[in-house]
Amino acid sequence: MEIQQRNAEQCLIDSATTHSILSNKAYFIELMPIRANVTTIAGVVTLIEGSGKACIMLPKGTQVIINDALYSSKTRRNLLSFKDLRTNGYHIETIESDDKEYMYLTKVENDKKYILEKMSRYSSWILYYTYIRPFEINLVSKVKTDNQELYSLWHDRLGHPGTSMMIKIIKSSTGHPLTKVKVPQFKEQSCTACSLGKLIIRPSKTKVGIESPMFLERIQGDICGPINPQCGPFRYFMVLIDASTRWCHVSLLSTRNVAFAKLLAQIIRLRAQFRTIQSRK
Repeated sequence: MEIQQRNAEQCLIDSATTHSILSNKAYFIELMPIRANVTTIAGVVTLIEGSGKACIMLPKGTQVIINDALYSSKTRRNLLSFKDLRTNGYHIETIESDDKEYMYLTKVENDKKYILEKMSRYSSWILYYTYIRPFEINLVSKVKTDNQELYSLWHDRLGHPGTSMMIKIIKSSTGHPLTKVKVPQFKEQSCTACSLGKLIIRPSKTKVGIESPMFLERIQGDICGPINPQCGPFRYFMVLIDASTRWCHVSLLSTRNVAFAKLLAQIIRLRAQFRTIQSRK
């Protein structure tokens, strides 16, 4: 069944254009906003507002997928490139019939040639035209995406309520556009804030519940470096903390190899001072 002209937009088949240019976002499956210039007869004009993957339907139902189509709401006519037709596996032929010239879109399958579309010549120009409309899957995916964005917007505005609370708010309130929007289940939601809020951090199994009451029984240490710029001959420093008294000591190290010797020397020195304190008591 052919597309009626009132339900479709006119499109010129142009062999000179390098990219197909479409004037309606409904043709696009994926669209990325960009700004680009187009060279025309009148000069360079900033027309392009986006690019992406598009899918269009020709009058007799032929589907054309355009991987790198350009979007421009300012263009007067849609342009379809020969390159994109050939990429979809279609062939182009010009045939004269009844003193009129037509362009046929054909396809060869199992050694048989099928005529898919018949396109008329555009007045006195060396161009041919047809009528296009968005493919149904474009409209469905667009409505689904719009609904998801609308739900996410109101979900953020209302303070990230849960699924059941969101349903109650929609049913018991007015003045919002969420009446016909399907509320996704928790597994279907992609809200980062809700995911972080429901994240439970379990305690580490290696964490010590009771600290050691004895001095120097457990010492925690860490070596940091290399220091840039270095402090004289020292390129590293070691931090020692007693787990019982929170005593802290910092030692400068020329290399990491002397860390263990420094640790032993510090322990011996502290034990000697600790015994002296105990004997004086």
